[in-house]
Amino acid sequence: MSTPRSADSGAEITLAAQCVRALLDRHGVPRRKHSAVVTEVLKLSYSQGNRRLTTDATWALEELRALAQQYGETLTDLISLGQADSTVDAIVNLGTATVPCRIVRGPAVHRPRKGALVAAMVDSVWQVLPAEHDLATQAYDIQRLVMEPSSAVSRRIAVLDDHPDSAQAIVDHLEAGGFDPVKFTSLDRVTAAATAERFDGYVLDWILVRGGERVTAQGLIASIRSRDAHCPIIVLTGEVRTGLADEADIAAAMTKYRLKFFEKPARLPIISAALAGALAAG
Repeated sequence: MSTPRSADSGAEITLAAQCVRALLDRHGVPRRKHSAVVTEVLKLSYSQGNRRLTTDATWALEELRALAQQYGETLTDLISLGQADSTVDAIVNLGTATVPCRIVRGPAVHRPRKGALVAAMVDSVWQVLPAEHDLATQAYDIQRLVMEPSSAVSRRIAVLDDHPDSAQAIVDHLEAGGFDPVKFTSLDRVTAAATAERFDGYVLDWILVRGGERVTAQGLIASIRSRDAHCPIIVLTGEVRTGLADEADIAAAMTKYRLKFFEKPARLPIISAALAGALAAG
């Protein structure tokens, strides 16, 4: 895949600039005003703000965080929702069934046509809903909606959480959704299993305890990616708010290893949807 280029200068633009563009698009900021917004929020000169978006100029993580917070998003949201494929895992409620799907979101819509399908974040999960004028949360146009049938073969998923009850809850939900989950509560054991066996995907706690010390799953993730460049890896943590998990470290890992990240308590249907969507995409 070729690197995106600026329509203005023809120069290659960075992943950070793509993510910022996607952020501003999501929140209905016209393209012609993107440079002005970056300039204002980051207290830059106009030429500096414009170069951030139209050249390969370097961005600081704090600049990206400031822009994300300006629109009520986190740094990890900005990176995960701004990836080049632009697809977002979501769910569609069909009667009593919840069906995973993938969507490409368009700009925010403020007066959607009644009955049209829109995307909205409901209880931390992207959902596809019929548009209503009194929708309680911001709605977005849907440019593409992909729903694919589940494979008849159960996908084997490694689940790691050093809290046994949390691991079991995820396993139970994935089993009910047709997956073949394998529970691990030890980083060493899942590392050994991932080396010796094949898993179709992973759901991993980011902060773990090993030998009485807190460690992250980054070493395990690097090992997995060295053998499998494409399998879905979902990372969970509830420690960003406590400061035990560094949001910048997670954001960097998301970019380097192509992870999906959800904060605990994670809604189990969206974990299933993320796995199903990633596996369907191949």
